[in-house]
Amino acid sequence: MKRKKKEHERLGDMVKGLLGQPQPGFYHQPVLHINCRGQIEVENCKEILLYNEEVVRLDMGHWEISLFGNELELCSMGRALLTLRGKVFRAEFTYKE
Repeated sequence: MKRKKKEHERLGDMVKGLLGQPQPGFYHQPVLHINCRGQIEVENCKEILLYNEEVVRLDMGHWEISLFGNELELCSMGRALLTLRGKVFRAEFTYKE
C-alpha cells in the first residue's frame, strides 16, 4: 500500500512541475526569433544601439546582438516587441560582463 502512495505522490509532483508557473521574470527575458523568410522579432530588447540598412545592433541585457545584411528595415516597435525585415547574412553575439 505504501508503494502506491509514493508513486502517486511522485506523479503529482511531476504534474505540478509541468503545469506550474515559471520563475519570476521568465516572460521579461530578451528573446530573438529569426524567420528564414527575412523577418526578425525581438522581445524585450533593452535598446537599439545601431540601426541602418546593413547593420542592426541590439542591447539584450547580458548580450549585444549584431545583425548584418541588406535592406534591413525597422517595421514596428512596441513596448516589448521589435520587428525587423530584410536579408540577414550574419549574426554576431557579444557577451557583456
